[in-house]
Amino acid sequence: LPVAPVSVEVAVAAIDELPGRHVPEQPAACGAQTDGLKNSLLLAMLALPCTEVALADLAPERAQLSYKYLDYQDSQPGWERVGVNAHALSLLTPVTENWSLEGTLTSDTVSGASPIYHTQDLLAGKLDDKRLARDLKVTRYFGQGSLTVGASDSKEGDYRSLSTYISGSLSSEDKKTSFAFGLGRTSDRIDVPMFGVNNEPKKIRDFMLGVTQVLTPTDIMQLTVTHSEGHGYFSDPYKFNDERPDSKYQTAMLWRWNHHFRASGGTSRLSYRYYTDSFGIRAHTLADEYVQPLAHGWTLTPGVRLYAQSAADFYLDPVNPPFPSLLPAGNDQSQDQRLSAFGGIAASLKVSKQLTEDCLVDLKYERYEQRGKWYPGNGSPGLQPFRADIIQFGLTHFF
Repeated sequence: LPVAPVSVEVAVAAIDELPGRHVPEQPAACGAQTDGLKNSLLLAMLALPCTEVALADLAPERAQLSYKYLDYQDSQPGWERVGVNAHALSLLTPVTENWSLEGTLTSDTVSGASPIYHTQDLLAGKLDDKRLARDLKVTRYFGQGSLTVGASDSKEGDYRSLSTYISGSLSSEDKKTSFAFGLGRTSDRIDVPMFGVNNEPKKIRDFMLGVTQVLTPTDIMQLTVTHSEGHGYFSDPYKFNDERPDSKYQTAMLWRWNHHFRASGGTSRLSYRYYTDSFGIRAHTLADEYVQPLAHGWTLTPGVRLYAQSAADFYLDPVNPPFPSLLPAGNDQSQDQRLSAFGGIAASLKVSKQLTEDCLVDLKYERYEQRGKWYPGNGSPGLQPFRADIIQFGLTHFF
């Protein structure tokens, strides 16, 4: 049974973590997303082949060339906000019987309207930015395990990022249990001289441990724990009085359960994620997808996701929504709605088709909406309704 791949909201959240007015204000998983390896996560999502990631400790027998396209557009009442168009090309190829090499090149553009009320650059109006990211990794397979070493870099107008990482897996002799680990280090530089931010550093270390267990012939379960420690510049220089702590610690637990229904041939992929950080945010994500193979190589995958997060300790509700409160600088404070308390609902539908024995294609659409009042209890007041539409297209060829 396949393990569910990185979902699209993780990639969008990865873009969302980048500072600057070019950032899409899409908080669907912002609270649940680590800063470290953000570029690698985006690359991973965009480079995912149309097939799912399976448990295996063997080098790929054939090479595969994958193309992914992502279109993201968010909006609030009265106007469309930020749009993202991302293209990624990935090549995975066996080098020898026990080695493989994978490289990914991603190019994305961000355009749209700057936030009207909470941005210093009020005269800019429109935004337009481009980013180029690269990722390269090599994997050694040992029959009952594997070891991967990789590096990625990302460059845009006011942001530079370099990540290095190592990950591995070890399976039991009967292949029913698999353990995984990961270590990563990211070094970023933020440079916005017009707002007094001059080449500010940010460094993050990431740790991951996971276990996957085959329970029955139709059930597989996975538990993964990640921890991130970051120090440096975490504020958003484009927002009024946005001053955040110079350190950030994040921990997340992800539980997955895949169940295969023999009668229909379909598979349910249920997951729950709990996230907490030193900013005071606590977030819960509950999601389910149902993968249903159809005749003639078609596969249909509907999905739903529920999200809720508490506000950061230093988040301040606007006194006169949606206008920001002009408070004196000097203390940790932010009116960035991505740090507020809110709830979100997403629904998606993915259609894939096996065109030939060597070619796969897929198309996915997702609609996300959030409201402050959807947070259990009392969400943050004064938040405008938020909506995002996300389209993914993928094509993979094996040779």
